[in-house]
Amino acid sequence: MPVAEEPSRPERTDGDRKTIASTELFDGQTEVLILHNGEQYRLRVTRQDKLILTK
Repeated sequence: MPVAEEPSRPERTDGDRKTIASTELFDGQTEVLILHNGEQYRLRVTRQDKLILTK
């Protein structure tokens, strides 16, 4: 039985990357949870206004 080929993906350039403003992402909160490959990560804003991503 023939194997279906995966569709080719066009190469992305820096201009093609999706950009999300942190204000939109956090929506007034100081932390959000991100689900990636079945794992949960926490992205939070520190008192010094830096971002920290932890598993």
